[in-house]
Amino acid sequence: MRVTLQISADVDGVVTSHALARAGSWLAGVFLSATIVIAAILIPLTGRLELFVALLGLIVVGVGVVFALRTPAFVRALLYTLIACAGLYVYAMVAAEVSVTIDGPTPSSDFVLLSMPEFAVLVVGISARSLARSLVLGTLGFVAGPGPVQVAAWQQGMPLALDVPVVASYVALGLFVCALWIGRRDAARGTAVMSGAALAEERDVALSRFSTRASSWLNDTVLADLRSLSVSEPGRLAPEHLQAIDRDLANLADVRLILDGPGESSSSRKLAKVPLLVSLVRDGEQKGLRVRVGGDLDAVNSLSLGVGRALDRALAECLDNVVQHSGVLEAEISVMSSPPELSVMVSDAGVGFDVDTTSDDTIGLRMTVIDSIVEVGGTVQIWSRPGAGTAIFVTVPAVTA
Repeated sequence: MRVTLQISADVDGVVTSHALARAGSWLAGVFLSATIVIAAILIPLTGRLELFVALLGLIVVGVGVVFALRTPAFVRALLYTLIACAGLYVYAMVAAEVSVTIDGPTPSSDFVLLSMPEFAVLVVGISARSLARSLVLGTLGFVAGPGPVQVAAWQQGMPLALDVPVVASYVALGLFVCALWIGRRDAARGTAVMSGAALAEERDVALSRFSTRASSWLNDTVLADLRSLSVSEPGRLAPEHLQAIDRDLANLADVRLILDGPGESSSSRKLAKVPLLVSLVRDGEQKGLRVRVGGDLDAVNSLSLGVGRALDRALAECLDNVVQHSGVLEAEISVMSSPPELSVMVSDAGVGFDVDTTSDDTIGLRMTVIDSIVEVGGTVQIWSRPGAGTAIFVTVPAVTA
């Protein structure tokens, strides 16, 4: 059984802020677009070309609102909000001046052409990352937006009137962001509780799995060795018995063999039964080398003590050569058993070398690998060329001790 912790919650509000920024941009765009269409229609009807300045002011409002909604920096959001409010004031001055010159009753300061762009400015705070920032930006948009619009309308001779829809929208947006942040706070608390419970469950499962595997591993190693010792004849232990004990002691020192998952357990435990290869792999890993081992691994345990030591020295030198000269940090050891011989090939996909040379790169191979293997009756073949990697094929007699 395996528990995976996957609890998704927008605790930091990043996703929500982006969604609200898009929604606010669309909402502001709707009000500004409607105002631009009406103002553009008034240009040919009234012949007042200064309305083009009003249109530019509305564009500044739109740009300022969008940037204020989308920037994560609070100071920049304040600056963009003030820019949007400045554009709104320019628009209000021109629109109010044109409105009072049109035949008919003089409109008041809550005139629809003045109110619609005010709604666009009110949304600047809805995407802020904290409740305080959201309220500050929203209040700034309300004070520096509709407030100067009222001043502009008064300066152009419009009678002042409370713009109830704008005030109601400001209050509604304030309540909305408060409710949003209260909900986000509750979600964060709930997520913390769920995360703690999930972590506790995962920890319990991991401890149970480790305990089960450790018990099984202990029974397969220590208890099995003790039972074997209890029925052995007094005197010196047989070499194969000593090898088995050495192998189990090496395995007990590597907790990874217990922690391996189901997919890795088989290959790891197969390697763990071969102390010679386990030692080589560990030494290689300490040097940063990744060593893949495959083939008839159990056959290595059939080597005599002298042949095993010679093979160990040779393979260690081969892996050192990979680390120092190949230019790669991956090697592969393949074991092939064909009694009465055992063959081991160490290969890499590194830079390779010219086998016929006697440079420093090959001295270790020639003296340590070849000489040590030849001394125990084995043979060594080396295949390599520049740019094509290296393969060293070692064959030793597989005679049981």
